[in-house]
Amino acid sequence: MPFVKDIFHNEHEIEGSQTSIENEESVQNDQREEQLTPNNAIASLNTTADILLSASEEGLSAIEELKSTMESIAAAAEQSAGAAEESLSAVNSIKQNSSEILQQSNLSAQNIKKLEIAISTSANKVIDSADNMLKIANSAQEVSDAGDKLKNAGEEISTAVALITKLAKRTSLLALNAAIEATRAQENGKSFSVMAKEIRFLSSKSNDYAQDIKSIVSSIQKQVDIVLDTIVKTKANVEESSDHARKNADYMKSMVKELVEMVENVNTSVEEFNQLDHEIYKLQQSSETIASAAEESAGAVSEVTQTIAMQSTAFDQSNQAAKMLRSLASKIEMNSDDISVINELASAAEELSSAVEEIENSMKQSVIALDQIEEAAEISKDDAKKSASIAQRSNEIASLVQKTIDEINEQLQKMQNNFQRSVSTVQEAGIHSKENLKDNEKILLDAKKIKRDIKLLRKILRKIELTVVQTAALSINGSVEAMRVGEFGEGFSVVSNDIRNLADNSEKSLDQINDIVDNLEEETENIIDAISNMKELGIKEAEAFISLSSDMDQSTKEIDASVAIFKDIDIKIDDINEALSQTKLAAEQTVAAAELSYKNSSESKIAAEHITKVTEDMADRVSELIEIAAFLKGE
Repeated sequence: MPFVKDIFHNEHEIEGSQTSIENEESVQNDQREEQLTPNNAIASLNTTADILLSASEEGLSAIEELKSTMESIAAAAEQSAGAAEESLSAVNSIKQNSSEILQQSNLSAQNIKKLEIAISTSANKVIDSADNMLKIANSAQEVSDAGDKLKNAGEEISTAVALITKLAKRTSLLALNAAIEATRAQENGKSFSVMAKEIRFLSSKSNDYAQDIKSIVSSIQKQVDIVLDTIVKTKANVEESSDHARKNADYMKSMVKELVEMVENVNTSVEEFNQLDHEIYKLQQSSETIASAAEESAGAVSEVTQTIAMQSTAFDQSNQAAKMLRSLASKIEMNSDDISVINELASAAEELSSAVEEIENSMKQSVIALDQIEEAAEISKDDAKKSASIAQRSNEIASLVQKTIDEINEQLQKMQNNFQRSVSTVQEAGIHSKENLKDNEKILLDAKKIKRDIKLLRKILRKIELTVVQTAALSINGSVEAMRVGEFGEGFSVVSNDIRNLADNSEKSLDQINDIVDNLEEETENIIDAISNMKELGIKEAEAFISLSSDMDQSTKEIDASVAIFKDIDIKIDDINEALSQTKLAAEQTVAAAELSYKNSSESKIAAEHITKVTEDMADRVSELIEIAAFLKGE
């Protein structure tokens, strides 16, 4: 700084001047001690006036230089205040983001924990559904087994009916033979003719009934085929759905493990954020200290600047007064008896004394203010360095946090996609469940139709039984009538016995068919029970899928919400990193500004102390001047 160099250069000159002044003072003191005379008083007056003029000009120059230096300090203070304000704003933003992230992280950890429980519960429900599907598949297998038995029974009935048809035809032939025998017996064969006609009628009815049975059995078998086709498809669908459900449940269980790991990652991020939050708290304290120091420095700079303005005015006045004193001293030297000039001299000396005193007092205040600026600069520099270090450390912690958050985001987005696939699988299973319910309704209707056909079959069998019984009764009557007519009834007796044997065989076939029909009824009831069980399980399953879909929809929303939260956290971390970079830059600017401010304030203190010394010397000279003026006035 040129001014300080000039001060040190001038100090050597001043030291020489001071030595001369001190010598002069010593002489003047000695003279005063001896006695002031007009001659030596005027000589001393001239010397003192010259010194005051020189000192006032030096002080005025020094004040102007100090004023320029303070402008530099003011600029540094303004820069430091701006950096401090920017840093504090950035830190407050970081603090707000950090607090929000901590809240969001803690909330998301709780949500993920709930999500873990929800998905685990959903997985268990899926397993229950898979078990229920297997039960449905088992019931379907029962229907399939019963259907196979129905088909076999139908084939057995067809065989037995074919035999009955065959017997009916033979009976009809025998009845024809009986009619022939009745014709041959003439009058004795009239009753035989009637019985033969009746037997032929009954055999014809049996044959018709047998055809009806064939038609019903054919219908039953068609219905059974439809039931079997549907039940096979249902069983395959249910088993496939059950297999998919178990795989889906296993997949969801693996998601639960991932969620447990995710909670650990979130907890890790919370711990890291707590560290970051602690560092940010320290950063906030440092920023507030810097801001406070900047404010204090700005106040001190303003005070010194105002004081310097006053000092500049005072020094200007002092310089003018010193010039006036030098002029008055010259006048007095020329005319020592001019009392008006001497009075004017005394007045100017008093005015100069007041100005010098004002400069001296204000300069002391300036030195105190410069001490404050220097102290504030030192505080700002230390805290700014600390802030830069904390910002660097916070950046490192934030990078660790961001890495953890990136992992969580990746896990969540992967889970979001995977869980959506699980939801789709469950939705498809629900659709299949509804389709199976419709198939069950259809199968149940088909099974009930089979049951109705079996009831109709029993009615026809009872009719056949009746014709067989009637045929057997007629054959017995024929045998009795043949015995009554003697030799004319021998042929009819043989025919009657053959017809009775055929009736007996038909009766056995009917018994066999009835047993088969009993089995048909039993298996049909088994089918109806199995289908009813399937329906009941299907309804329960459909309700379970509605509940499960609702649960999984809620889980989907929670996953989506967590994804949104961590995306927001990721954005906030970017903001924190950017703000930390700004804080670090502001801290570095503050350090530079504080160092410059400290350097300038230290140099200004040297200048202020020099000006203070100059004003003290001026005060001493003014005191001497006042004494000389008083002497010349004769006081």
